[in-house]
Amino acid sequence: METYEFSMTFELGSLQISPVHVRIEQLRPVIAAHRHSNVSYEVHYTERGRGAVTVDGQVHEVYPGLLYVTGPGVLHAQRSDPKDPVVEYCLYLNCRRMAAGGDDPLALFAVTPFWMGEDGGVFPLLRQLIEENRAARPDAEAMSEALLRQAVILLTRLYRSDSAARRHPAAPALTRDGLMPIIEDAFFYRYATLSLSELSALLNLSPRQTQRLLQNSFGKTFSQKLTDARMAAASQFLNGTNLSVTEIAERVGFSSIEHFSTAFRRSMGVSPREYRRKSRDEV
Repeated sequence: METYEFSMTFELGSLQISPVHVRIEQLRPVIAAHRHSNVSYEVHYTERGRGAVTVDGQVHEVYPGLLYVTGPGVLHAQRSDPKDPVVEYCLYLNCRRMAAGGDDPLALFAVTPFWMGEDGGVFPLLRQLIEENRAARPDAEAMSEALLRQAVILLTRLYRSDSAARRHPAAPALTRDGLMPIIEDAFFYRYATLSLSELSALLNLSPRQTQRLLQNSFGKTFSQKLTDARMAAASQFLNGTNLSVTEIAERVGFSSIEHFSTAFRRSMGVSPREYRRKSRDEV
């Protein structure tokens, strides 16, 4: 994985945009279902490889040249073919509308939580963002802002030309939304070993403050969020791989198959084996 973080905020029409990071990575075989905060947008571009993305229950093929955006509240999970793994460019940014009214054409970006289609010139901008920051040029921040502005404008043009794009009114910002990418990455990548103390250290908060933030932002405790992340990952492993239930239990952080099976049944209503059988019967 190669990641470059941003610390800038800029205005574009009625939008206030705070880019978080741009990265290129080879995706793991299974990426558990997750949602972003209600001001967060993730732009995905598949450079090579094949797989699938499940968006709010609907499965879409992933292939080279595909561009898709997952915005606020969109539940999505990804699978990457182990024989032809997906290499993805990903841009993560926060976006707010400063004024709900008016006729700003760029406001369409903020109210489109999901879009998928062929690249319309966004990928070269993502690639240049990586190259600019990799080289650490003294004017990289200024160039990055210019590239990011172009990316949002191009995406909005793609949305405007696509009558099937999903849209909704922009939601109010979560409190401390600047910490959301850290929280999401922690549960997303570290669910097998993550502890409350580790997450608190990442956020530079006390455990009590972290629990309060999770409760206010997601309506769940740390333990509940961690269980959700582990069960989402386990579901993807059961659906998308031939790993044994014992191997899956270990991969998602359980010390015994008994504890895993009990937690899975409590969360999903069926045992892991029943879940796998039903999922495959439906295919």
